[in-house]
Amino acid sequence: MNNLEPIARDLVLVGGGHSHVIVLRMLGMKPIPGLQVTLISPSTRTAYSGMLPGLVAGHYEEDDIYIDLVPLCRFAGARFIEAKVEGIDPIGQSVQLDSRPDLRYDILSLDVGITPSLDVPGATENVIPVKPINEFLGLWQGFLESVSRGEVSSVGFVGAGAGGVELCLAVHHRLRESFAPQTHPISFHLFADDKGVLPAYNSGVKSAFASEFERRGIQVHDSFRVARVDNQSLISAAGDEIQVDAVFWITSAVSQPWLQNSGLALTDDGFIAVGSTLQSENFSNVFASGDIANMSSSPRPKAGVFAVRQGSPLAKNIRRLLNQQIPLDYHPQREFLSLISTGGKCAVASRNSRSVSGKWVWRWKDWIDRRFMRRFNDLPAMPKEPRVGLLAEFDDQMQCGGCGSKVSAELLAEVLTELGSEGRDDAAEYAVPVGKTMLHSIDYFRSFIEDPYLFAQVGVTHALSDIYAMGGTPVTALAMVTVPYGKPPVVKSILQQLLSGAKGQLDLDHVKLVGGHTTEGAELSIGFSVNGIVDPEQVLRKSGMEAGQALILTKPLGTGALFAADMQHKARGAWITPALTSMKQSNLSALKVLREHNVSACTDITGFGLAGHLLEMTSASGLGVSLSLDDLPVLEGSVHTIQDLGITSTLYQGNRESAFAVPDYQHENFELLFDPQTSGGLLASIPAGCVDDCVEALRKVGYLGANCIGFVTEDNQFTLA
Repeated sequence: MNNLEPIARDLVLVGGGHSHVIVLRMLGMKPIPGLQVTLISPSTRTAYSGMLPGLVAGHYEEDDIYIDLVPLCRFAGARFIEAKVEGIDPIGQSVQLDSRPDLRYDILSLDVGITPSLDVPGATENVIPVKPINEFLGLWQGFLESVSRGEVSSVGFVGAGAGGVELCLAVHHRLRESFAPQTHPISFHLFADDKGVLPAYNSGVKSAFASEFERRGIQVHDSFRVARVDNQSLISAAGDEIQVDAVFWITSAVSQPWLQNSGLALTDDGFIAVGSTLQSENFSNVFASGDIANMSSSPRPKAGVFAVRQGSPLAKNIRRLLNQQIPLDYHPQREFLSLISTGGKCAVASRNSRSVSGKWVWRWKDWIDRRFMRRFNDLPAMPKEPRVGLLAEFDDQMQCGGCGSKVSAELLAEVLTELGSEGRDDAAEYAVPVGKTMLHSIDYFRSFIEDPYLFAQVGVTHALSDIYAMGGTPVTALAMVTVPYGKPPVVKSILQQLLSGAKGQLDLDHVKLVGGHTTEGAELSIGFSVNGIVDPEQVLRKSGMEAGQALILTKPLGTGALFAADMQHKARGAWITPALTSMKQSNLSALKVLREHNVSACTDITGFGLAGHLLEMTSASGLGVSLSLDDLPVLEGSVHTIQDLGITSTLYQGNRESAFAVPDYQHENFELLFDPQTSGGLLASIPAGCVDDCVEALRKVGYLGANCIGFVTEDNQFTLA
């Protein structure tokens, strides 16, 4: 969102499916000026389904089959919102999200995949559905643990299409390779309905897999339509019963439940009806692709190959619609190459009436799959226009704007009214309670994440921490907001997300938002002027340390390095999500715990890093410290980012030079002493005898990384161990 271009349109992509990752990559390679792109997904990663059997069989690691959506969105210049969709309003053009404000759109694209059909009695409680893949992998690990304990003697697979056949053989291979020494054998059962095994494939393919099942001793149950699933058995419609200890469910799937009330045209079985341009049949600004879509003119099976093929025409038609051009028809292929692995590193390839098999086919499939994944996990470095003249001295061009750049009063009033905000006078009033001292603090910074709702939450937590660090209670806040230039509906949407996130976070700490200032500018920025109160005798200062005390840090380090890597689309989503969770966590409860354990000095860790802020405390107290680098709490990925990727925050070098009193030391956590933190934890000194109880209490209230990191010394030195 930090760019100089005004925003004219909002494109919202719901779901991180195969089509959408292709759209994002194409937008990264060729951006559309004036377009704000948002991807909404319940997870930071999306699995490539074609490699799932290989993971189950043990040929791939989990990271091999996942596309990380966070760096991909960074590459595409898109906002990433980790959230579940609860519905859409195609008339009001908005997406309803779980636990956050609705998100408006000009163009919407849906690639949300499908969910397993569990309408058979007992299925929900007793089977392992293969989709969604993220949930399946957790259940898969639980299954492997049951096998290792000897609790599984028979396994059933319901569904005899390509997915069921491939998964059955993959599981068989994995158990044979990983649990060969076990004393009792495991029987395998594949259940096919009236259509038989691999009904969509030619006789050569069917014959090849029939031989494979016979060779491995896998029993195939033809015309066994499952009517009920009991605790350890499957019962057919004809009343036949087969005992199984675990059941994998690979049957036909259904659409997302919220689509039923979406207002979109749907097929009889609940899938989105789209035309040949991939547009909804009744809303031209809504696209759908992948398994969730049904092309009325050219229906095709629910197969990943079609979702992949739809990616490029989807991206092109979205671009054409934005440019007020007529979208082009997409004609999917009637036949496609199918590659089905047989568990080991062997596969069967088929197209039309022809089929071949062998180890070379598996190597071919592996090459195709890995090449596809490299397109999204090894993103190219896009060339940037070089700055000329004196602008070459700057990393970012800076722009100024006076009061003429303010957001219109009407638009701002609409947003504040929707938030339930009261009318405002020219200034806010606050009556200071008798015997209290006022604390004042201000923080302001540009956006480092593309989600304005999350950005506001982090900004609030960061601003309130100064008050908590001095032992106070924040009571009021003024917001200072700069939103990117854009058309009124776009600006309003950003303001709604931003102010809703800010107000919600302030409400958690019982702080009243009493006013603020809004303006349009080159990039999204937010700040807060916070007022707090404190009893004069309870003020915590940096100068209150005493020799022999223990140093407590309430949150892990590493946000500076991680978000520097994120800006270069090199940080994993699995690193960024917990970092944001930590940054949103208020220091309110931490202060209460520290108070209960006789804290005497405190500060919050922000831009100067742990070393810089700790040196402020030692200087003010006239004492030294001894730190244990082993005991520093650190965010996952931060050490790797600095040590292996060589990425640090732009403030890192200045922090290190300023902390000249800190000696060099060989330790993987050493560089994190100088890493600038956004919304970091509290650093406090408490009596050494209170350490264990204090750390336990902090972790109990949610500060899981809290730890004792060292002690205060009399010698005026900064020592490391």
